[in-house]
Amino acid sequence: MKNILTLLVLIILLASCSKDNPVTPEDTFFETNADPVYTSPLDLAADPSVVRVSDTLFMYFSAADYEIGVVFSLDNGNNWIVPDGNTNEDYGAISGQPDNWDQTLETVDVVKVNDLYYMYYTGYRENESDNDHVENYEIGLAISTNGIDFIRHPSSENGPILGRDLSNINSNDRHAMTSPAVQYVDGQFFMLYTAWNVAQDWTGPNAGFKIIGATSSNGVNWTKLTTPIIESSEVIYSPDINETSLIYSAEKNEWYIPFSTDMSIGIARSSNFAGPYDVYPEAIINPNNSWAGEVTAPDGIIENGKMRLWYHGVETPLYWPWVIGYSEADFPLDW
Repeated sequence: MKNILTLLVLIILLASCSKDNPVTPEDTFFETNADPVYTSPLDLAADPSVVRVSDTLFMYFSAADYEIGVVFSLDNGNNWIVPDGNTNEDYGAISGQPDNWDQTLETVDVVKVNDLYYMYYTGYRENESDNDHVENYEIGLAISTNGIDFIRHPSSENGPILGRDLSNINSNDRHAMTSPAVQYVDGQFFMLYTAWNVAQDWTGPNAGFKIIGATSSNGVNWTKLTTPIIESSEVIYSPDINETSLIYSAEKNEWYIPFSTDMSIGIARSSNFAGPYDVYPEAIINPNNSWAGEVTAPDGIIENGKMRLWYHGVETPLYWPWVIGYSEADFPLDW
């Protein structure tokens, strides 16, 4: 069984311990679909990543059976097609490697550069954590020529392409790296990921979540930025910041970061990838009382005068099933 449920339960526990849960404001300028836009036949579709290629939208997601699933749409996201036509199973774009560092795969992001699709994912070997709070998530890379079937890059076969900083118990990403988000702009790769430090049962001097940046000239070899992009303390309406996306607008020459909080989705923007970022003072997508008791892990694109965001929702308190929701706003944003 995948550890998505465990991950979110830990986030909720941390949030309740850190401060009183704030009252969630109403959605602002984003309009949210009342119903899910995609449901897996196995009831587990989480952490969506959406890529537009000509008239096709590809959507990748954390799926059951240690896989990254993939579907595609030819009608702008209204209907999603399983590549092999088998509507009883997920189609695995790539699967976990038994008994290897990435036995289990989650939190995916895909970017197309020239003729290749670069898939960044988090992987870990179950029950091998060096702490009691989170598995040893690190970041791997797979490549595809058709956007459907991926193979691991040689640099990811036996270890991550971007790993935790184990040199210091208080380093930002000492305990986990999740939710990679990647853009390719002007010949350079830019990545965000969520860094975990859970030292001393979340009470260490640098414990908590931070959004960290990294850059690469080839998508394989990465250099981490030394200063966090955003920290939880910068989000005034929530005790936490977690899963992120990264969207670049050439029109505005601005970077946008849709992100998860303890239960809602927010957004930040900057004219510079490394920041500083202006964090919008309210959530832009909030939970509902049916299929999305929590909304998490947004990813999006800008097209046709809209910022389009996909995210996953989960029914609470059962934390099942996991489905994909959708929200959009006029772009440029009314902000």
